[in-house]
Amino acid sequence: MSNGALPRGTSWRLLFVAPFRGLALAGLGAVGVLLVVPMAVALLSGAVRTLLRLRRLPGLRRRLAASWSRVEISDPYVPHSSQARAREGGLYRYGRRLYASGRTAGRKRAAHRITRDPATARDLLWLLLDPFVGVPVAVLPATLIAAGLAGLTSPLWAAGPGSAGAAGLGLASVSAGLASGPPAIRLHGYWTRLLLDGGGAPAPGGRTWWVRLWRRVQTVGAACLLCALAVCGAVLAPLQLIAAVCSLVFGLVPVFAQVVLASRKLVNLWRELLRNGGLADIAEPYRRPPPGPVQGADGHYAYGRTLHPGPLLPTWLATRRWVLTDPATWRDLLWLLTNPVVTAVLLLGPMASVLVIGTRWSGPAGLAAALLAAGAVLWGAPYALRIQARWCALLLAPTERSVLARRVQQLTTTRAEATGVQAAELLRIERDLHDGAQTRLVAIGMSLRAIEHRLGSDQPELRAMAAEARENSSAALRELRGLVRGVHPPVLAERGLVDAVRTLALAHPLAVEVTADLQGRAQVPVAACAYFSVSEALTNSAKHSGARRVLIDLRHRAGALRITVTDDGCGGADPSRGSGIRGIQRRLAAFDGLLDVASPPGGPTTLTMELPCVLSSARTSTSSGKD
Repeated sequence: MSNGALPRGTSWRLLFVAPFRGLALAGLGAVGVLLVVPMAVALLSGAVRTLLRLRRLPGLRRRLAASWSRVEISDPYVPHSSQARAREGGLYRYGRRLYASGRTAGRKRAAHRITRDPATARDLLWLLLDPFVGVPVAVLPATLIAAGLAGLTSPLWAAGPGSAGAAGLGLASVSAGLASGPPAIRLHGYWTRLLLDGGGAPAPGGRTWWVRLWRRVQTVGAACLLCALAVCGAVLAPLQLIAAVCSLVFGLVPVFAQVVLASRKLVNLWRELLRNGGLADIAEPYRRPPPGPVQGADGHYAYGRTLHPGPLLPTWLATRRWVLTDPATWRDLLWLLTNPVVTAVLLLGPMASVLVIGTRWSGPAGLAAALLAAGAVLWGAPYALRIQARWCALLLAPTERSVLARRVQQLTTTRAEATGVQAAELLRIERDLHDGAQTRLVAIGMSLRAIEHRLGSDQPELRAMAAEARENSSAALRELRGLVRGVHPPVLAERGLVDAVRTLALAHPLAVEVTADLQGRAQVPVAACAYFSVSEALTNSAKHSGARRVLIDLRHRAGALRITVTDDGCGGADPSRGSGIRGIQRRLAAFDGLLDVASPPGGPTTLTMELPCVLSSARTSTSSGKD
């Protein structure tokens, strides 16, 4: 028989190959069942790499179905890019957030594109439905052939009156299986194109039935995931209470902080899921963690008024105090305690009702009731999730007070960075002037002195001009040194605040006595502020008070640098009259410093300055003594 007796486009080889191709396609469909849960979890959590790996199975199925059935099936995926462009300042933007890493911003953008791609929803829908539609169609020819072969081989093993009939039915079944192979493969190709083809993708803003169905299925999957996370929260809430008792009562310091940090990871996962699902954008309300302990000059680490030999216990104590004093910790605990109840009412209850209906009712009525209940759950799941998101935002969103506190903390940090940069720039200018222009002026003066000596007495006019130039260079050098001391005194950078104040005392016309107790060095901006404040206070004493003696005391207590300047003058200093005290107040205010003025008529006048700072133990100047 020639190939012309077969349908157009069909060959004898295809008749025998089609059943095996159907078995291969059915096997891929059966494997897809195992990927439904991983793909749903990856889709809800935005795991880009996992989704791209799981897409390989639908992609392979699409290529094989198109090649074997000769049905054109196009690639449906929307192109995505994980590259992000840096903004001004080196930050990368995605949505309303800025990221320091372009890789993180690109991964967020790619996750958004892939999870919002309708082809991803169709892939998951295909994994769910293909075992019930595509697999039976693909395996039908092989099943008929297997049944026919069983009928043909039965006469060889058992003789009887029905053996001939079984053989005839077997031959008919094998023939039907061979004949139905190519049509079944082609029908399977049309089924694959229905779900996995990109040509029927909706236009931007449009939706088709499978997109709407997927949205409903996605909300039910999200509800199941949130129910599981609510169970985890129900476990963490009592653990957090037990850890608080163990930490505060029994002295197990790090236990409470570690449990709280674990709970915050779970809460942040809720925030991320709600944000990725477009339900609510809940920012983190937590305060910034405390800085690490600083080693003092004596080698110990201070926490409060207690010194510790190592940094571990002060770190634990500071972390425990951080989580205990943060109001967001207790709001999270309240949410962890109440969220399982709310989740059970809004999400778990409707889904459980479907199972109850399906198990208690039997027959067509039970099936119809279960389908109606499932449809009601699919319809109401988005509204339940929105109510759940609003409930979460009520407790997990930052309050106005916490937003203000974070803003103040951010402004404090940026101001400290700005003042640090300014101090570093002034220090650089001082070093450039000291090592550059000042050295050149000294060299010019020495050269002019040498020229003056070599001229001798034969050329008095030239010698007088050289002497005048040398005097001008010396005056310029003195002015430059004064300018350098005004920008940033070299002794302050080399010896520290105490020795810099002692230098001021030695150069002051009044009798100045300095006492100090500083176990370390203050930060450069704070030290410069304190130095110039003391300098201005000494200038005021010399100009306005009529004092003969000034006492300066420098100490560090309770995280603040305390400076007291006392003179025995006539008193009566008033900041409102525009004296130098206003300048000191403005200088201290840049660092959250305070100035207290006690100047009764007749004296004495006492200026008390406080600057928040932490002393380091890099180098220690002479910390006490009297001049």
